[in-house]
Amino acid sequence: MTKIIVGAIVGLMMFASPAFAHDQAEAKKAVDGFAATFLQKFNAKDAEGVAALYAADGVLVPPGAMVSGHDNLVKAFKALFDGGRTDLRFAIQQIQPEGNIILVIGGLVVKMPVNGTVKDVDGNFVSVYQWDGDGLKFRVHAFNFNAAKN
Repeated sequence: MTKIIVGAIVGLMMFASPAFAHDQAEAKKAVDGFAATFLQKFNAKDAEGVAALYAADGVLVPPGAMVSGHDNLVKAFKALFDGGRTDLRFAIQQIQPEGNIILVIGGLVVKMPVNGTVKDVDGNFVSVYQWDGDGLKFRVHAFNFNAAKN
């Protein structure tokens, strides 16, 4: 699975067009705005709004099966919300623009039920954003949880 994700990210970076190059400051500003929107929609349990942040062929790579397509993304996020996930927070650690995409790596914390008790669970994420007009969309969004810590 990791090889598939890494291969997809490398493939996207190889096909990123320099004609769409954005500098680091522009990329950081766009990512910060996108992250704020994503967190607002996620924490409002707005599955439709979260799914709208993905490119038409964008992919969610959670622990478990990968998800793509708007309707499937809505179902996946509804299931996360129905499962009690809330209060998601990010700590972005790296932003790397590459042509028409931006690679973002960081940590996350989300409240979720664990063995019948709601607790903060931390993890990591890798997101590949692509420019869509003046804004960003998720191309690939992958995350995991740090089982040893939680």
